[in-house]
Amino acid sequence: MSNPSVIPIGQPLPGVSFGTAVQRFFRGYVVFSGRASRSEFWWATLFTTLIMLVAQVPFWIAYVALMVETIRLDTTNPNGDPTAIMSAMFAMLGWMIPMLLVALAVVLPSLAVMWRRLQDANFHGAFALLQLISLGIVPLIMCFFPSNPLGVRFDPAYRAQQAAAYAAYGQAYGQQPAGYAQPQGYGLQQGHGQAGPAYGQPYGQQPYGDQPYSGGYPQQSSGPYDQPGQPGA
Repeated sequence: MSNPSVIPIGQPLPGVSFGTAVQRFFRGYVVFSGRASRSEFWWATLFTTLIMLVAQVPFWIAYVALMVETIRLDTTNPNGDPTAIMSAMFAMLGWMIPMLLVALAVVLPSLAVMWRRLQDANFHGAFALLQLISLGIVPLIMCFFPSNPLGVRFDPAYRAQQAAAYAAYGQAYGQQPAGYAQPQGYGLQQGHGQAGPAYGQPYGQQPYGDQPYSGGYPQQSSGPYDQPGQPGA
């Protein structure tokens, strides 16, 4: 069994416990590369939900107190002192500050762990940004998908390995022989870098076998019928 403490952030760790998932949640505060397993994501989501609920409890208590004092002042003593209402209002506003601080503390790692979870399911992590336009339900549903082996393409180590492999391939097969595909003028190449006679020279100067062709028809016989312009005997 793998030791969770030695598994780097960005490498999925399936079957992780709640405590380990929370540790990895904060360790991967700004890690948007790599992947995260479903247990990592959902334990972290449960943790953030719980701490947000705890942070909101005093706020809602102050809010209920404000509503009660407002109703009491309106029904029992319309001309009374609204000091209790003001106290409840300041208490509610005061508890908004720690609630916002907690929200700011978990928003970035929450986005990062969702980003990695989406990539573990072979989706691009940028889908997590849909939360910014009130479409957070879409990436949340996508996080239910199981791990996909193709998601390894988002791992930094895999990308580095692929880049090294392509570089080695280019060095092995990308170098062409000397002179190949290096034009020396139109019609000057024969084979790979071997120059031949220039194209477009006078026709009589083109090589014809071992002898230059000087024009006319080649003389192969000295018979009378081979002499142009003379009748046969």
